[in-house]
Amino acid sequence: MAENFVAEAWSLLAIALVWIGLRIYARCLFLGFRKLAIDDALMVFAGILYTAETVLAYIVGAYWKGLANNSMTDEERAALDPNSEEWRLRVGGSKTQLSGWLDYTVLLWTLKFCWIFYYSRLTEGVDNMPLRIRIGYAILTVTFFATFFAILFGCYPVEKHWQINPAPGNRCQPANSNLQLGTLLSLNITTDLYLMSIPLPMIWKSRLSPRKKVILLCMFGGGFVVMVFGILRCTTILTSGAEGPEQAGRWSCRESFAAVIVGNMPMVYPLFQRWYHGITGTYSKASTSGSNIKLSSGVSSSKKSKRGKPFQHPLSIPNDTAWGSDEAIVTVDCRPPVVTDEGTVNQKRGVDFAAGPAKVVDRSNSKERRVSSGAIVEAQPPGKEAEYGIHVVTEYSVDVEASQRKGQKEKFSRATSGPQ
Repeated sequence: MAENFVAEAWSLLAIALVWIGLRIYARCLFLGFRKLAIDDALMVFAGILYTAETVLAYIVGAYWKGLANNSMTDEERAALDPNSEEWRLRVGGSKTQLSGWLDYTVLLWTLKFCWIFYYSRLTEGVDNMPLRIRIGYAILTVTFFATFFAILFGCYPVEKHWQINPAPGNRCQPANSNLQLGTLLSLNITTDLYLMSIPLPMIWKSRLSPRKKVILLCMFGGGFVVMVFGILRCTTILTSGAEGPEQAGRWSCRESFAAVIVGNMPMVYPLFQRWYHGITGTYSKASTSGSNIKLSSGVSSSKKSKRGKPFQHPLSIPNDTAWGSDEAIVTVDCRPPVVTDEGTVNQKRGVDFAAGPAKVVDRSNSKERRVSSGAIVEAQPPGKEAEYGIHVVTEYSVDVEASQRKGQKEKFSRATSGPQ
């Protein structure tokens, strides 16, 4: 049984590290190295924490024989010699259990912060979302310290975590402490539910096709899978008795593996789509028309509210912002862009203006730039083409200075390649 877990634990770790590597590779491929964000750095840190967690889980079984200061009667505690081998194993096992709990907590909340940083970019410019993101930061910060300190100082002084005799009480037994299990499980589920409440309503109310909606719901609703693993972990520890220390390590690794896979799915998914379509050479119908499918539950802008403003659902994407740009989650199906010298765009999303230069006003950062030859959509460097996947799109207003289009306004979408 122990040998099977060793093989399982190291296999899961290897897969998780490769998965994180694919995330970083995809981000660099689609956006470039300089576009890596703080959540990418946090994900690398999470890989280190996951490695440490696996090592600690291995040590509990291989070195400390699965022993800790739990599952002992008062008579057994009184009869155990402080100089004996079993005493040493139980003390060492308890210390390692406490270290594993703390590492496990930091790892889970690091992955949660990766999500909130990702959502902060994904929902930038959407009404009400900045407030929800800030609330998310506050919730994650408070719950992290609450969980961390409950585990570390729920038993005080800290040395009682590995006390053998007299019995330190359940809250001072790291292998199966009810205080630690209850605190971590409740706050872990609460934060996961809040994080999923950010994208899921927008996806559910979107105008996507049922197939694409299901794909996105599964991708951004993967936190439910992690929650199930967390519940199984706590249930198994409480019912394992003397095997609690080993079971805690095993299920911690399994839950962390699921969290790493789910947390990187939105970034790795476009890379697999790119490889698949590169091998098969297939493109969807949307690729020929260059269509962007936005997650917007808002109705037509022609419909006015009582105040005379366009009506849109509070969670709809895109939504007009004070900066004049729209941010949207979209799925882009397109072939590599081709921009000709005459300003035409072939098999590429955007607007084809063959006549005259156009002035592009990017109001999201208060900068202006002029596009020569009237080509609105810029060609990406080799290997940077927009592929199938999840993207954030910014819409800009374009004033066309050509005489035959003078005074008219067009809109185009400039999508960054790959996951944001």
